[in-house]
Amino acid sequence: MELPKPPFYRRWSVLLAGVIGLAAITALLGWRGLQELGPPPTTTTTAPTTVAAPTTTVPPTSFGPTSKPADVLWSEEGSDVRRSPGFRAPSAWRIEWEYDCSNFRDLGVAGFKITGGEAFVRVDIQANNLKGSGRKAFTQSGYGHLLVESVCQRWKVTVLSG
Repeated sequence: MELPKPPFYRRWSVLLAGVIGLAAITALLGWRGLQELGPPPTTTTTAPTTVAAPTTTVPPTSFGPTSKPADVLWSEEGSDVRRSPGFRAPSAWRIEWEYDCSNFRDLGVAGFKITGGEAFVRVDIQANNLKGSGRKAFTQSGYGHLLVESVCQRWKVTVLSG
C-alpha cells in the first residue's frame, strides 16, 4: 500500500523554491535601497592636450590664492523648519549660519537649531540669542541630511567643503 502524495504546497521542493525566491527578492530590494543612498558617481573624461613651452618666462606680478575655493554642498534661507536633501560631505567640511529672531524681542529669547541625520548625527548646533552667526567644522565624511528648526523671522545656513 502506498501513501497518497501530499498536496503540492507541502512538498519540500516547492517550499525550497519559495524560500529561494523570497531571498532573491529581498536581496534585490536591499541592493536597490543601497543604490538610492547616494548620488550616482560622476565620471569625467579629459582628452590629452599638447601645450607648447614658452620661450621666455615672466615672473608673476602678484600672487593669488593657491587653494581652490570651497564647494557649496547645500545652502538654504528660510524662516521655519527645513530639511536638506541628502548630500555627501568630504572628510573636511563646515556649516556656516546666521539668524535674526528680532520678532521675539519681547520674550528676550528665541530658538535656532541645526541637527543632522545618518552620517551627520554628531551635528548639533543650538542658539537662543535674538541674533547670531557662526561656523563649525566637521571631520567625518559621509552621506546624510541636515534639519534646521527655527522660529526666527530669517535664517541662512550654508554647508561648504574644506
